[in-house]
Amino acid sequence: MRAPFDAPRVASIKKLPMNSSTRVKFDRPPVVEVACSALFSTAKPLRGIHIGLYAQRIQSDFPQIEEVPPLVPVVEFQEPGTGGAQLTYAVGPLPPLRRTWFITDDGRNLIQVQEDRFIFNWKKAADDDRYPSYDEVIERFDRHLAGFIEFVTEQDLGPLSYRQFELIYVNQIPLGPPEVEISESRLLVDHVRDTTRPRFLGEPVGVNWVSIYELPNHEGRLYMTAQSARAPDGRRILRLDLTARGVPADTVDRGRAWFDQAHTWITRGFADLTAEDIQQRVWRRTA
Repeated sequence: MRAPFDAPRVASIKKLPMNSSTRVKFDRPPVVEVACSALFSTAKPLRGIHIGLYAQRIQSDFPQIEEVPPLVPVVEFQEPGTGGAQLTYAVGPLPPLRRTWFITDDGRNLIQVQEDRFIFNWKKAADDDRYPSYDEVIERFDRHLAGFIEFVTEQDLGPLSYRQFELIYVNQIPLGPPEVEISESRLLVDHVRDTTRPRFLGEPVGVNWVSIYELPNHEGRLYMTAQSARAPDGRRILRLDLTARGVPADTVDRGRAWFDQAHTWITRGFADLTAEDIQQRVWRRTA
């Protein structure tokens, strides 16, 4: 099976130059989920019957099926410096397909399909689960997307054209003891509380903010979203999502290169945004 960005109609992948020294690595990263996504269009619409046929194709590896509401596409503005994205809506004779989840028995891998989107997720399913690495996750995404493209071709739906790519890292960071006293104002270095003067307000009991950064070559943006939340056991946590969203000029020939660049910006951005002592003491940074 060919990789999805190496079809006969295009040249081979051009990866960004990178060596191991550019990687940021942690022995105990707070990553709980990674999602690789391709927003696409096809000449003929993907229907419910196609979802059923695709389910049969991957049933042995993804036996569990759930249906959830579809995601509304969020598409980046192409103009640099606009600092945002827009929701897009398509009006047609039929309501949009529901989004279908195909889940492995252990719950750690998930494929999501709707009529304009293919997503592969790795999810932490147990407390002792370790993040497998970007290389493993992107390889699985490539392989399953290649199989989906093959299926779309077999069903005569026309070529799959990419509209946008997305890479999301979800981090859940416990706040407070026992390992080290972590608070939102200590963790995020761009939002450090000013204690050099008397303050009327005490420490915030919650935060919710977004920072946006331009990716190189106008190929999209990186979003940092920090939000206070509660874990299922009631502990206070900070959910820190880093989302890279955009598209290169050559979507097929540079598709994998875009994801590699997005991963670099997410990991190095995470290290740039968070306190160095917490990186060393809690997440055990190794590179």
